[in-house]
Amino acid sequence: MTETTNEAVTTEAQLKKEFDDLYMHIFKYIGDFVSIPTQKYNLTFEAFMVMDNVARSKNGQTLVELAKLEGVSKSAIARQVNVLLKENYVMQKVDPNDRRVKYITLTAAGSRVQRNLSEATDERFHRWLEFFGGKEEAERFIRVLHQANERAVAAGFVGFDSLHDKRRNSNKSRSHGHTNE
Repeated sequence: MTETTNEAVTTEAQLKKEFDDLYMHIFKYIGDFVSIPTQKYNLTFEAFMVMDNVARSKNGQTLVELAKLEGVSKSAIARQVNVLLKENYVMQKVDPNDRRVKYITLTAAGSRVQRNLSEATDERFHRWLEFFGGKEEAERFIRVLHQANERAVAAGFVGFDSLHDKRRNSNKSRSHGHTNE
């Protein structure tokens, strides 16, 4: 029985080592890979994704709508929108019926940047698809990532912010009888 236990520990240690290596050599650089086209416009890929969602809307999007579309908190979207406002890629229009509601819309410059980035990211995606070994291999990889995301959501991790929201995580731990020690 001791031998089986040691093998399980070794297997977990090997899996952790493989995970760490893959993170350092693959996952960490996926963000860099997709972000390269956005850098010349002083944007992150996340900010581009916000622009893309705004571009798909005829009348603009509110922060709440954008947060729902992106699956992140309103404050996370507000940070991206602030960058886009600073770069003059978006503007806020006040709803004439409810002055508390502001719609985010693209400026003329933002529309040009969004189109350019959309073309550039499409081209990078096609390069990734070829590199990955074709559509079937990419689909298999995406299915595994979807499964990981579904499990993370089921565990209470919704968007990047929740991984770092100590109040939210500590409240969940307390409600499940765990501590954060």
